[in-house]
Amino acid sequence: MSKATETIEVRKIVSISEMEACVQLQQSVWQFRDLDIIPRRMFAVANAVGGQVLGAWDADRLIGYALAIPGLRGGLPYLHSHMLAVAPEYRNRGVGKMLKLAQRDDALAHGIELIEWTFDPLEVKNAFFNIEKLGAIVRRYTPDFYGASTSPLHGNLPTDRLHAEWWLRSGRVGALIAGQGLPKCSINETITVTYSRAASNGTSHALPTLALESLLKLRREFIAAFATGLAVLRFQNLSDGSACYQLGHWNENQSVAK
Repeated sequence: MSKATETIEVRKIVSISEMEACVQLQQSVWQFRDLDIIPRRMFAVANAVGGQVLGAWDADRLIGYALAIPGLRGGLPYLHSHMLAVAPEYRNRGVGKMLKLAQRDDALAHGIELIEWTFDPLEVKNAFFNIEKLGAIVRRYTPDFYGASTSPLHGNLPTDRLHAEWWLRSGRVGALIAGQGLPKCSINETITVTYSRAASNGTSHALPTLALESLLKLRREFIAAFATGLAVLRFQNLSDGSACYQLGHWNENQSVAK
C-alpha cells in the first residue's frame, strides 16, 4: 500500500445508510439527473443476488465505491462491474486500483474468474488504467450503449462503449499483480485517438464537432477490427498528446493461467 492510500480501507458495503452514501457520491461525481441515477435499492439487490458493493473509506467517510452485478454468457458466470466512483479530491491516489483489486479478490473467492465493464473509448486515462495497469483486454464495441446521458461529463455525445474483459487468473493479469509488467505480445494493428476527453479537461467538450468526428472514427475502426478477430492488448500515450489502442490476436486458452 502506498503512503497516499495507507489510511484508506476497502470493505463490503452492507447497510442501507452506506448504500445511500454511494448514491450521494454517484451524484457528486456524474451529476446525473434523476432519470439516470442508480437508486439505493439497486445496491441492495446487487448484494442480495451475488453481486458486489465495495466501498473505500477514509476514516468514516466513503470516498469511493464499486458496484457489480452477476451475469451469464455462454454458460460462463461472470461479474459486470457497472460503476466505480472516486471522490474528486481522492483521484490519482490509487483508490480506483484498490477497489478493482478488492473486486478481484472477492470474485476469485467465490469462484468467478471474469469481471467485465464498459468504458468510453475517448477516455484515454481510463483506457490506460484498464489495459496497462489491470491487464484487461477488449474485443467488443457497442455504439450508444446507454442511450442519451444526462451527465455533463459525457458531453452530449453518443454513449459508445468498449467492453473490458478482465480475466482474473490469466497470465497477463498475474504478471501485473506480481509487478512484472505485461508480457510481450504481437501487435497487428493500431487505432489512434485523435481527440480525447482529456482534451476537454473531463467536462463537456469545447469542440463538440471534433469530439463527435473522433468518436465516429473510433466506432468504424473498432467494429471493423473486432470483426476480424483482433483484440485490444496494449495502450500507449504518444508524445504528440494523442494515444493509440494496440490490437493483436487473443488466444482464448490464455484466459486462465495454467
